Amino acid sequence: MTAMVVFIGLLALACFTLAVVNPRRTWARPRGPEAREPSAAVVITLRVALLGMAVPSAWWAADGLRLATVDPGPDHDDIVERMEAAAEELTSGEPRQKYPAGDGAWDEYIVDEIRRPGEDVGLRLVSASANTERYEADGICLTVVASVAPGEPEPKYAHIDDRHYNLEADVKDRPCP
Repeated sequence: MTAMVVFIGLLALACFTLAVVNPRRTWARPRGPEAREPSAAVVITLRVALLGMAVPSAWWAADGLRLATVDPGPDHDDIVERMEAAAEELTSGEPRQKYPAGDGAWDEYIVDEIRRPGEDVGLRLVSASANTERYEADGICLTVVASVAPGEPEPKYAHIDDRHYNLEADVKDRPCP
């Protein structure tokens, strides 16, 4: 990635330099009376095009440098601690209702625990069955097993599950099976 950042940075510098330098000086010298210099419209168009390439290239290079050096994101051990905190939060307290949308019934509870402002920790649902869901983030597996809380009635509608569930959660520092 560093090589790509350097390449894009050099491209931006070259485009900017060619746009600032008088293009008439860099143009091929006339070799005879019939040779012509470029018109003013061609020179302006060339400068605008070069600046149009230099600005986004410099932006991409700066953003790539920031990603490569300044903002590495959370480390693995920190994510393990966050996943364990999410598992503890899921299993403690009152029974919970499923989220009706998303990549799993419990993903919103987990995301709230593992994400910090300004970070993007990728949580994905690996597998789901009737009562077990497995989530993975940075090679860490969180398994959530749900059982209907005692005394909960059957849902009135097949597509709306408004029952409460008791949850058990387990974290393994390895990818989900």
